[in-house]
Amino acid sequence: MIQRVFFIILTMALSSLTITGCWDRKELNEVGIAVAIGVDTAPKDHLKVTAQVVIPSEVASSQSAGKGGTSVTVYEAVAPTLLQAIQKMTEISPRRVYLGHIRMLIFGESFARKGISEIVETMVREPTTRSDFYVAVAKGKRASDILKVTTPMERIPANKMFASLDASSESWAPTTKVTIDTLMDNLLNSGSTVMTGIQMVGDFQDGVGDNEKNIEQTQPITRLRFSGLGVFKKDRLIGWLSEEESKGYNYFKNHIRETAGYLNMPGGERIGLHLIRSKTVIKGLVVKGSPKIRVNVTASLRLTEVKGTTMKISSPQDLRDLEQRSSERIIELMELAVDSARRRFRIDIFGFGQLIHESDPNAWRRLEKNWDDTFMTLEIDYNVNTRIGKMGALMDTFQKSMKE
Repeated sequence: MIQRVFFIILTMALSSLTITGCWDRKELNEVGIAVAIGVDTAPKDHLKVTAQVVIPSEVASSQSAGKGGTSVTVYEAVAPTLLQAIQKMTEISPRRVYLGHIRMLIFGESFARKGISEIVETMVREPTTRSDFYVAVAKGKRASDILKVTTPMERIPANKMFASLDASSESWAPTTKVTIDTLMDNLLNSGSTVMTGIQMVGDFQDGVGDNEKNIEQTQPITRLRFSGLGVFKKDRLIGWLSEEESKGYNYFKNHIRETAGYLNMPGGERIGLHLIRSKTVIKGLVVKGSPKIRVNVTASLRLTEVKGTTMKISSPQDLRDLEQRSSERIIELMELAVDSARRRFRIDIFGFGQLIHESDPNAWRRLEKNWDDTFMTLEIDYNVNTRIGKMGALMDTFQKSMKE
């Protein structure tokens, strides 16, 4: 199976190399396929660039032989620009690093705080790169540290990061997928953006996080985890949203596909709920010269867990109460995100200004100059409609009957 995957990778790489045209054609045995790029700060206003490069022989042999070394190697170089650093890697690499199959672009947090626009523009201009890779920030770490961690399940760590972000953004609300095109569009149109953070969990200094020993146990000493959203003003990272604030932000952006949560009820019960569908529609309008935002959210839930026995869940009144409380909880999450954006960052990270611009261009010309100040007191109307349509195999909790 792995051999088939290996040949598919080689076929895709060969095809893309041919498509780029004769002027930039490279033979497969002359290039090293990079699957992730990390960018960090370096002295003298230089960049430290890290490339995670596939070792084809290890990808092909790791499962067929039952064992194998690491399936990737990491090259690092310091230079004034990204592409200079990539080319400089030939000092230590026997092959030129090829960027056409990148899965992840990681910014170190210190670098992200200084500005990322130069790298974004370079990656967009580079003719060999595709636009479907994801971009993230190494939370509290250097990007080079992230790219050195070996991972279980996926022999190629960049593939693990890509798949994890793909899965978590679909089923766990505090993360979001950002491609390079989306990132550039956000920076151009709204002057701000958010990006998911990636963390190292565990102790990398034990000397096993970057080798096969890290994945030879049921719980690796060093793991990678996506957590929270980084907030950018223009192209600079200025802070992080908490998990709840990140959920609220994603409700605004209609990024919530599926998630799980719970409600603490007055009687002491804890009700677990699984959100299986959500849709957000936001409208900007100007009423008597004042801008307003109207948010409409519809959500479908199913009940998953009940801790406590005082509620009769099958009762229509109790069910309506649960739906009302669920709606209030979604509003609470969105208000937490807005409060954080106002109190800590003082910028519109939601794109409300763009909505006002689209709704009333003439009014926007008057509001644009002082929009960040206007955002601080912007009126937001929430209308959230939730429905609990599935109760599972039980109409009511059996815990109450068990105790009677």
